[in-house]
Amino acid sequence: MKRFLQTLSLAIMAGTLVMAASAAATDRKTIRAAFIEFPPLAYSGADGHPEGSFIHFTEELARRAGYEVAWQGLPIERVYLYLERGDIDLWPGSAGVPELAGFTHETDFRPGEIRLNAYHRGDTPPVKSLEDLQGKRLILIRGYTYFRLLDELKVDPNTYVTLAPDHQSAIRMLAFRRGDYLVNFQAPMEVTIERSPLPDLAHTNLLSWPLSFIFSASAPGTRLMARRFNQAWQELQGDDTTAPPDN
Repeated sequence: MKRFLQTLSLAIMAGTLVMAASAAATDRKTIRAAFIEFPPLAYSGADGHPEGSFIHFTEELARRAGYEVAWQGLPIERVYLYLERGDIDLWPGSAGVPELAGFTHETDFRPGEIRLNAYHRGDTPPVKSLEDLQGKRLILIRGYTYFRLLDELKVDPNTYVTLAPDHQSAIRMLAFRRGDYLVNFQAPMEVTIERSPLPDLAHTNLLSWPLSFIFSASAPGTRLMARRFNQAWQELQGDDTTAPPDN
């Protein structure tokens, strides 16, 4: 009987430890988050620390939800991979990305949107849609997926695509007529144009895409994180001191 009670006690202790470890895993206080270079919403500051309106908004929302955020900057393809493997918990980014649907879940709200534009010189006629870009000379930013909407254009033999290493280079390439249309997102372009204005630069909006908080379904505790983010968002609706990101 004594041996039975000892065995039972050990089993209860082991079960308690497993339950405690499971609870700790699902109720972590630090969110492992990733960001891509997308100024002014998210970027690495001069000291190497993450900066930007979406960074600060995420940290404020996380604080209200009871979390701290540990950031790491990653290329977009690595973000997708880490979400799939559960190596990160969160990516504040684009809502409804098809590649992420099978292994992520998102918050119920959309805190803002980003706009994709076609920029051109004043002597170039504007385009009205993505379809109008076919057969044109395009400048794209290296490393951007463009939601896979431009994949067909990249392999179209009648469309000439040049990849720019960054936004600054893309502006220069457009100025030197290396392409007729620069397809880029409005937020980082506005920052670049402020630094290096291009006379007669015009643009057409091609589409707008909502922002969201994308949590990895492969990481423990992320459904609880998403629920708490939803609650924190509801609380923010009556607080005018924290502005959501946009553009």
